[in-house]
Formats: sequence, structure tokens, C-alpha cells
Amino acid sequence: MSVRRLSILLIYASLSLPSSAQGFNFNIGGGPGFPLGTTSDFAGTSYNFVVGGGPNLMSHVKLDAEFMFEGLPVHRSIIDQLGFSNVKGRFYSLTTNVLIGSGIGGHKTAYLIGGGGWYRRTIEAQQIVLGIGEVCEPWWWWDAQCVHGITTNEVTVGSRTSSAGGFNVGGGLTFPLGESRANFYLEMRYHHAFTRNVETSILPLTFGLRW
Repeated sequence: MSVRRLSILLIYASLSLPSSAQGFNFNIGGGPGFPLGTTSDFAGTSYNFVVGGGPNLMSHVKLDAEFMFEGLPVHRSIIDQLGFSNVKGRFYSLTTNVLIGSGIGGHKTAYLIGGGGWYRRTIEAQQIVLGIGEVCEPWWWWDAQCVHGITTNEVTVGSRTSSAGGFNVGGGLTFPLGESRANFYLEMRYHHAFTRNVETSILPLTFGLRW
């Protein structure tokens, strides 16, 4: 299932939940992500996507198991020094977090969030290679376009992955959306992972829905 379809499904579910469904909370969002510290030495600003959910322990305390994706685009100057055509970086996490405060439901507007879990950083180096022959690609789902002669392809020539534990801490604001349980939220959270060679630090700014 694509990210777009998953987002539409979760948003629809948030608006159709009955008011009696108070046992669990869910969230989905995205926005810009900013590398910090040594991470900013090799990666630039990108985007983040998060989706999560968990049980409501009390009216002001909730658990949230969350998946996060963050792009880590490598600086062009570093790519040129390495002699590759492109280098792509990605950052994933699976964390368990605690939300404490007044902005996690109802008409309240502020909360703190923090937790920890598993983080994974991947770096892929790509190079353009030349080929001779015929390359065909799908065109409008029912036909194909073919290119004859010398073609170019970008292939992965090397990759490096580091998985490690880490933590996150931050806070946010929520704003009710009419009479539904859904709340628009704005959140900033610091993530730090103890990845190999270079530890990874990012600061995502996330906009989305909590319900």
C-alpha cells in the first residue's frame, strides 16, 4: 500500500471513529527535517513522515508506538569529492514514546513527548553507467517506449547501513477540528541515534493529525 493511500485511509478512520472509542490514540504526519551536529556536515534538509498509535493510560498520559522516515540527502560537494553520480541517505526508526500534558485530546493545546527505540541509517552510492542496446519503459500503463543505441543507467555500486538504539524528546501543540476527535498537531522533536562511525541527530518539524 502506498504512503498516499495509507494516509487517506487513516484520515478517514480518524473522522469516522465514534466518540466512545477513547481507548487508543493515533497519529499521522509529515514535514521538513533538519540534520544537526555532525549529521549536518554530510546531509542537508529533507522531509519526514511519521505514523503511530497506542493506548491511553490516563486522560493526560498516553503511549505511542511510532514509525518514522527521514531523508538524508548527502551534500553535492561530498558526492563530487567521492566521484559518484549520486549518494542517497535514509533514516528510519521504530520507537515507543510517552505523551504527557494537556494537548493530547479534547480542547487542550500542549504536550511533551519522549521515548526511545531502534534507529537505522542507510547510505547508498550510485554511479551512471553506459550501455548499448534497447531499453523499454512502460508508457501510460498499456504501451512501452523503447530507446535504441547508447543508454545511461544509474546503478547502486555500494551501500552502508548502521542500526543502533536511540532516543527522542520534544513537544507539540494540538488544535481541535470541529466536533470530531481529530486534532491538528504541530510538533518539534529531537532524535539522536548512536549509529556507527557518526552518530545521527535530526530535528523534524511535523504537521499532522492526532486522534
